[in-house]
Amino acid sequence: MTVSREDALKVSHLARISVDDSKVDELCNSLNRILNFVEQLNEVDCSQVDGTLQYISSMHERDDVAKPCDPSLVLSNAPHKECNMFVVPKVIG
Repeated sequence: MTVSREDALKVSHLARISVDDSKVDELCNSLNRILNFVEQLNEVDCSQVDGTLQYISSMHERDDVAKPCDPSLVLSNAPHKECNMFVVPKVIG
């Protein structure tokens, strides 16, 4: 599979990334290298490999207990707040 200029521009549009026309070829090359690497990974025979479960035995679960919290402390780093609530941009049109 080869990524064309149109594909690269479409991906950048979907990712909401602006790409200068001078950088589109570089983006195509990068995407093609990534896809070639993924194709190489697909060639590896993993049929004899057992699935693994990564679990760190030193991790301890804690009880999920509700604790009182100060809203002003939670909102202290919020870039925009109003009436003790986060103000976020509208994402649904």
